[in-house]
Amino acid sequence: MSYTRPCTKCGQRISLRQMPAGQWVAFDVSTEESHVCGTKNKPDVSVKLKGKKKNKQDNESVDLSYDKDNEISINEIEMEESKIYDNSSGIHYCIDKAIKEKKRIFIEYYSEYNDESTSREISPIKKYKYKSNNYLQAYCHKRKAERNFLTKSIESATEVDKKKTKIKLGKPNTKIIEKMKQDNNPYKANNNTQNYVREYKKDLKETEGSLSSVGGVIIVWIIIATVLSLLFG
Repeated sequence: MSYTRPCTKCGQRISLRQMPAGQWVAFDVSTEESHVCGTKNKPDVSVKLKGKKKNKQDNESVDLSYDKDNEISINEIEMEESKIYDNSSGIHYCIDKAIKEKKRIFIEYYSEYNDESTSREISPIKKYKYKSNNYLQAYCHKRKAERNFLTKSIESATEVDKKKTKIKLGKPNTKIIEKMKQDNNPYKANNNTQNYVREYKKDLKETEGSLSSVGGVIIVWIIIATVLSLLFG
């Protein structure tokens, strides 16, 4: 399975192909070369001919009976290019359509928590508002778990002609959202720093007090020893 789309970093057309292990890898269009931003590989004629041959076989096929020889070729057929939505209204349209039709979508997502952009296939469950922010509850097929995406951080969305997951999800897990907010809260981080400084000063004073006490005892013993040496020396 593959999708053709522009690279979100350099804008060059790339072919996202799903590997046997399930991961997605970016290739330059009509090549077997992995995509590297800033490097453009020339199209491979054999790859182009291979794609045309597949399309020709699909168009000429009229026998709908089961044939083991055709089973592999059917699985190898690449999906047609899907429309990419990269603006707010388009992304919401794509999400709403997938929820209504119980389909999956492919998204580019920027995580403020991790400060990174990732690509993943998800099954949208529902949109909801939490503390003035709009979120999308979904099952992430990359992480094999529930995820709650901040909709304004979804950079693009693409329709995927695959049924959504059969895994049932309960209410959105807002505890994770709260944890992420607290970890990213600069006010809390500043308070933590102030607490550490306060504790350090307290420990320093106690240490200085202890050292002063020990010093006083030593001085007393020196005086006593001096007096005794004068009396009995």
